[in-house]
Amino acid sequence: MSTLQSPFKPIAERGRPREFDTSAVIAAAAVAFREHGYHATSIDDLCKATGLLRGSLYAAFGDKRGILLAALDHYSEVSLMRLAGTLNAPEPSRETLREALMYYTRDSAALFRQCGCLITNMALEMLPQDTEVAERVQRVQQRMAGMLADEVMRGQSAGVFAGDLDERAVGSFLLCIVQGLRVLGKVQHDEQTLRDAVEMAMRALA
Repeated sequence: MSTLQSPFKPIAERGRPREFDTSAVIAAAAVAFREHGYHATSIDDLCKATGLLRGSLYAAFGDKRGILLAALDHYSEVSLMRLAGTLNAPEPSRETLREALMYYTRDSAALFRQCGCLITNMALEMLPQDTEVAERVQRVQQRMAGMLADEVMRGQSAGVFAGDLDERAVGSFLLCIVQGLRVLGKVQHDEQTLRDAVEMAMRALA
């Protein structure tokens, strides 16, 4: 199995609290959690991934759980910003929505993404027992569903999509498609299979 490498260089000033790029540290920690899962990721793993010593991590985030919550928040915002950028077209079109969904087929099928999506992974590993993680996962999923539904509603007004689609149902449907692509992509790295699922979803919105 391939190993997902952190895109961040080790922090130059090891072990010195707050003298590091917090965003880079959180993103590197997210890579470790994606690769190993929460329970199997040790503090030593996080030290190696971020280039920091235990004292610096504890001072900044409290404990391993605090690092996870920060990683989830960071990862969620980056994911939502990417989706918003894809949907940010002047005029609604089927191609805009299709391209937003096709991103997940490429991302999920790529070999270097075998570790999967942090949000999906934590939902499968930590829910329903962990209420704080559950709240974060639910919040980002609701925002994602809302953004996708808004694009369809814009298309409805322009005659691009069927006029009888329910906004809430559409959001839930497209969220299920996205999450399904994430999970299927972890076990079947056939991008065409995932693309076929997106095309079927697009036909359902016609």
